[in-house]
Amino acid sequence: MVKALILKEMWKIGSRRKLAKLLESNQKLLKLCGFTSPPDHTTFSKFMKRIGTDIFVEIFYELVKQLTEKRELGKIVAIDASLFQAYSRDYKYKENSDLDARWGYSATKMTFVFGYKVHLICDADSEIPLAFKVTPANVYDSVEYIPLFEEMMRRGIVPEISLADAGYDTKTNIILSYLKYNIIPIIAYNKRNSRKTTRSWEKKLPIKRNTKEWKHLYRKRGSVERIFARLKEDLDLKAVKVRGIDKVTAHVAISLITMISVALIAQKTNPDLATSINSFRY
Repeated sequence: MVKALILKEMWKIGSRRKLAKLLESNQKLLKLCGFTSPPDHTTFSKFMKRIGTDIFVEIFYELVKQLTEKRELGKIVAIDASLFQAYSRDYKYKENSDLDARWGYSATKMTFVFGYKVHLICDADSEIPLAFKVTPANVYDSVEYIPLFEEMMRRGIVPEISLADAGYDTKTNIILSYLKYNIIPIIAYNKRNSRKTTRSWEKKLPIKRNTKEWKHLYRKRGSVERIFARLKEDLDLKAVKVRGIDKVTAHVAISLITMISVALIAQKTNPDLATSINSFRY
């Protein structure tokens, strides 16, 4: 069943109904996904409801663990968040059809988006996702910085350096990152923040701001943005057709599971293709 859901992501199949029709018409794919007879499209919904969102999240982290056993990951990491639109419609004088979604501002599109936000940490060199969390779109990026790092470290990945844009520039994030967890923060200035207290702490950091080393490391932050681009363009993150944060989290988890599966296959065949989803699409 999970193989079929990964197939849906890889081939960007728009719905579970279309997935069921494809499996019915293609015996080879049917067998590769582990079925002896074509499943009804409702089978996928029942399966996801039965095992629950947490299992998909755990599958993601288990695959990350398998990958870290094969290659070194997580020494230099990048964190960011990305908005995506909810599967919801507004009706005049009525509540929105997705009660968990919220309005959030997209700085890149310079507009408000009604939906959710994926907070993601990745390995900055290999562009492999390592930890994630889905929240309503109105949750600030900076709020999820420490919790997401703590979740990743609980899973056994302890970074040395973290890269983040100005949205994560808070006194708490900088102080806890270095003094509590010994992670060197490379975080861009947020001009709206008062910097007096934070700058005094930054003097203790081993990598000084605006040095060649600092700038070289910060440029690697683009790795997490490229992951979001793949999730939205190469996989199916832009086409969320479920409502509620639990179902949306499962959808995101399956997208990330697909991405990690590609990296695991590439590790056995051609490690240079670890991030090349199209190379394994058909």
